[in-house]
Amino acid sequence: MTTIAGELTADGEHIVLVAGGSDVDVAAAARQLKLLTPLISQSDPPGAVTLPATWPAVVQLTHVYGVSWRPGPRLVEWTQEEIRRRNGGAPDLAYTPPDGLTPYPWQLEGAQMIASVGKVLLTDEPGTGKTITAILGIVERGGQDDPVWPVVCVVPASVVDPWVEAWRTWAPARRTVAWRGTPAQRRKLAGTADVYVASYDTARIDAPPEAHSRGGRPLLDLEPGAVVVDECHLIKNQRSLRSLAVRRLTRHADTVVALSGTPITHHPGDLWPTLVALEPAAWPSRERWVDRYCQSVSGDYDEEIIGLHPHREPEFRTTLLGATRRVAKADVLSQLPPKVYSVRTVELPQAWRKIYDDVESKMLAELPDGEELSVMSVLAQLTRLSQLASAAADIAVSTEVDEDGVEHEHVTVTLKRPSWKVDALLEVLAERPGQAVGVFAPSRQLITLAGEAAAKAGYRVGYVVGGQCMTERTETVNAFQSGELDVICCTTGAGGVGLTLTAARTAVFLQRPWSIVEAMQAEDRFHRIGSEQHDSIEIVDVVAARTIDTRVRAVLREKAGQLGDLVQDPRIVTELLGGTPESTPDRKAA
Repeated sequence: MTTIAGELTADGEHIVLVAGGSDVDVAAAARQLKLLTPLISQSDPPGAVTLPATWPAVVQLTHVYGVSWRPGPRLVEWTQEEIRRRNGGAPDLAYTPPDGLTPYPWQLEGAQMIASVGKVLLTDEPGTGKTITAILGIVERGGQDDPVWPVVCVVPASVVDPWVEAWRTWAPARRTVAWRGTPAQRRKLAGTADVYVASYDTARIDAPPEAHSRGGRPLLDLEPGAVVVDECHLIKNQRSLRSLAVRRLTRHADTVVALSGTPITHHPGDLWPTLVALEPAAWPSRERWVDRYCQSVSGDYDEEIIGLHPHREPEFRTTLLGATRRVAKADVLSQLPPKVYSVRTVELPQAWRKIYDDVESKMLAELPDGEELSVMSVLAQLTRLSQLASAAADIAVSTEVDEDGVEHEHVTVTLKRPSWKVDALLEVLAERPGQAVGVFAPSRQLITLAGEAAAKAGYRVGYVVGGQCMTERTETVNAFQSGELDVICCTTGAGGVGLTLTAARTAVFLQRPWSIVEAMQAEDRFHRIGSEQHDSIEIVDVVAARTIDTRVRAVLREKAGQLGDLVQDPRIVTELLGGTPESTPDRKAA
C-alpha cells in the first residue's frame, strides 16, 4: 500500500512530502500530485517534494490521498489550529466602537471571522453593511498585535469618500486619507496615515509592475499589512491592469478582505483572481484551478465554464472553510420592506417598429453568411437594438477606409423624443404624486431624455452619470435623500454602487443592463438599511414588447443561476426580476 507522509517545515512555510511503496505506486501518487493547485518543488531528502503550507493544500492532500495520507505531528498540530480558527474559534471582539455606534450581530460575527482567519471573502448581500464588518475586523486584528497597519483599501472611485467617512466614524483613532490627487500629491501622503483609500484606477497607476515603475510604486512601497478589495468582482479579468495591481498589493499582506455581494458575473472562473488575492500560494494557476474545480464544455472559441464540478465541489468549499460567508438581507434584516416587482410593457410605434425589425433582421442575416462578426460588432449591434427599443433616434451612417483599403461602416444612434419608455415613466410619476422616484438605465442618452421630460413636467430632477466629480455626485444624492429632488436619474454603471437612495419607494428601470452585478446592485440602492420607512419597495421594469429587452432579462436569469450556485442561495434565481420568467419572445437577437 502506498503511503504519503507529510510534515511541516520548522519555519512553518512549507509541507514536505515523501511517498512510500512500490515504484509503480509511487509513480501513480506522483501523477496525482500534479492534479493539485499549489506549485510543487523538488526537495531534500532525495525523492521528496515540497509545496507551500496553506489550508487549501492540506485539504487537497487529504482528498486526493485519503487513507494513504500520513501527516506528521507538526502538520497535525497546525491543521488542528486552522480548524479551530476556521470554525469560529475567535473570542468576542475586544474593540469597542465609539459611543452611539452599535454594530449588527452579523457584522460582529463577520469581524470575528476576519480577526481570526485574516484572509476572508465576504459575499454578504448589498445593503447589509460589509464596509463596517471589514473595518471592525481589521481594527480587531490590529489590536491582537497582527501587523495590519498601514491598511490600503482599493475601492470603486464612486465610494472613496464613503469609505474614508466610514473609517473615520468607526475607527476615529486611526488616521484615514483618500489616496488621490496628482502623482506628487499622492507620494506625499505616504507615511501620513494608518489607512489609505484608493480607487481602482489610482491603484493601477501606483502599484505597477517592476518593469513599468518609472513614476515609482508608491502604493506598493507602503508595504500594507492589510488590504481591502471592495467590489472584488471588478478584478475578475485576470489580465487586466487593475486585477494585476490588486494582486501585487495583496501578495505580502497578512490580512486581505475581499467584498462583493456578486463575486462572479458569469461563471465560477470569475472568482480565481480574488482567490489569488486572498491566498496566492494556494492558487497560482488559473488553468489548474479551473481544471480541478470547474465543469466546462467546448465552446465556439474556448472551453465554456458551466459551473462548479459536482464531484469536487465539496472539496472546494472545504478549502474556503471559515474564510467566506454569505448573509442575505432576508435572513438578517427582517425589518426591511419586501420588494414588489411589476413590468410595464410598451409597444413601439409602427414606424419605429419597422426600423427596429429591419435592424434586427440585418443583424441576424449577417451572422450565418460565412464572415463572423467581431465581438465588438455584436456588442455595437446589441446596443443599437436596445436603443431603438427605447426611443426614436437619428441614425447616421458613415464609412471609413482603413490602411488596407477595406471599407468599414460606422453607425451613430442619437436618441430623441418621442420615447415610449419615457412616456411610461411619466405615467409612473403621475400615479405617485409627492413620492420620490429613482430611474435607472445603462444608456446615458435615455437617462438624459427621461430627466429632461420629467423636468419639463414640473419635477425636480438630479442626475448620477459617468464623468461627474465626487462633489457633484454627493450633492445630488444628498439633495434627493433630503427631499429637495423628486426624481434621480442614474446610469447603472455610475449609480450601481456607493449610493443610498432610500428616500425613494419606487425604482423604475427603463432598460436592464447585461451585467447581473449592475442589475442587482442598482436595486439595492433602494432596498437596504434605511428603507424601513416604506411598507414596500416597488421595482418597475419598462419592457418594449417583442424586442431585445426580453432577451436581456433571460440572460440575467442565466447568470443569476451561476451566482446562486456559488454562494448557495437559490433565492437569487427565484427572486430575480420578480421571480416570474417571461414567455419566449417572438424574436430575439443572437
